[in-house]
Amino acid sequence: MRTCFPLVQPSVPTELDAAAAAESRGQFHTAFRHLERAHVLAQPSTREHVRVHWRMLHFALRGRRSGDAFGQAWRLVAALCLTWLGLVPPGNTGGSRVNGFRPMPVPPELQTALDCTSGAERNPLRVQAFRRRVAMVAIGVLAATGMLVLGGCGSPPRDLDMSLEKPSAAGRYRIALVPPVPAVAVNRMHSWQVRLASTDGQLVSGARFAVDGGMPQHGHGLPTQPRVTRESVPGTYSLDGMKFSMPGWWQLRFAIDGATGGDTVSFNILIGDPGARP
Repeated sequence: MRTCFPLVQPSVPTELDAAAAAESRGQFHTAFRHLERAHVLAQPSTREHVRVHWRMLHFALRGRRSGDAFGQAWRLVAALCLTWLGLVPPGNTGGSRVNGFRPMPVPPELQTALDCTSGAERNPLRVQAFRRRVAMVAIGVLAATGMLVLGGCGSPPRDLDMSLEKPSAAGRYRIALVPPVPAVAVNRMHSWQVRLASTDGQLVSGARFAVDGGMPQHGHGLPTQPRVTRESVPGTYSLDGMKFSMPGWWQLRFAIDGATGGDTVSFNILIGDPGARP
């Protein structure tokens, strides 16, 4: 696939530099948006495509998001194997929470930079056939690798902390996560409750929460974007928009902004197989 990537390439480090600057200011959402833009621009080049996924991997590791890091690890391998064959979904933003093979709309300003590839000449049929064969081999290798990885991490660690009430990471709060009744069902929307107290047991009102999570062994995030929407009673908050798309080990992470400062907490949740016999 012939491209005019040299015309696009200068925009990639510009977006990467903007991502680093935003992250240094604590603007993590903005930083990742720049990484996504860099990914869209980098797709015509194997080197740059791999480079962006490498940066996304380190971004996830610095944020201690093991599921996102796992997702970036296999995407990095896929970028190395498939980019030169032209087997990349245009517009895909490259994050671990989107399907790695799904085409996505390209922002107009990025499309302008990428339009130079639209006039690429056709490859000879022999080259096309060769690339198809290599592509099938590469996809087979990736699929086999994925099966081995998933097979090796099918069971959660035995020493998982399954407590739904615990102190926050820096010890500023004590948090209880209250599941719904009846029990959580796979692929059903549901709401939880979050109870927040100080270390001496006093309920904490007026706190704000950011919610994140996913499946550490599968490398993907939550299928929805749950939010703490309201404080139903003092110190008790409603967590709406929760959904688990499959059985297994999930993590639910909270960033808390309360009266005594910011803190974080993480909960492990095991969702049972609805088809399993008791």
